[in-house]
Amino acid sequence: MSTATDPAAEAAASPAASPATSPATSPATGPATSPAAARPRARLSRGSRARQLLDVAERLFAEQGFEGTSMEDIARAAGVTRPVVYAHHATKEAVFLACVRRARRELEDRLDELAPRTGDGTVAEVIEAGGAAFFAILERDPRRWAVLFCPSAALSGDLARRLDELRAGTVDRIAQAARRVAPGADPDRVTAYAHAMSGVGEQLGRWWLTRPDVPREQVVGYYRDFIVSGLAPAPR
Repeated sequence: MSTATDPAAEAAASPAASPATSPATSPATGPATSPAAARPRARLSRGSRARQLLDVAERLFAEQGFEGTSMEDIARAAGVTRPVVYAHHATKEAVFLACVRRARRELEDRLDELAPRTGDGTVAEVIEAGGAAFFAILERDPRRWAVLFCPSAALSGDLARRLDELRAGTVDRIAQAARRVAPGADPDRVTAYAHAMSGVGEQLGRWWLTRPDVPREQVVGYYRDFIVSGLAPAPR
């Protein structure tokens, strides 16, 4: 793995002191330097800087909303200059998209990890395992999912389209899991149910963010019971 550093970031993070803020001096001892100031600032690799910028942006988007967050805000909170942020993301929309992509990738990877262990399970068991994975991630990092669940109405057409594409990718992973459980099921039915399962999970997640007092196991049970009952054939 490359260990290349981000020189611009380090220069921005360690600006030279101006005369007005220079350390006090003594005729006898010269400049007074604290042990902390004497230690060189640790440099971040480009990958570490990228993760830091997403962490910072995610927090700001959750606290201030998409419209209330600027590239300047992200740079200031990360302790770098705007050119450093622009070196990683050309626009604020690109930063937001990267935050959402990271959250969805984590969920999709978790669903893939569950596949070998749920291949022989019942429909209810598979749904519960998927719901447990999703809500465990949400519980661990609710801020990340608050960004995902609460997109701004002011998002541009291109960004909205790309977010829809990412959502469709997650739905496709859910559909793949459903086909492993019911390989002979009608493809359109499987796709439709995958969209429904994704929507139920996101809406329950949105509600749970407002009710963190509800135990995760209880929320997973709500998810499982609702989906399983919806999958049951209607009486004729």
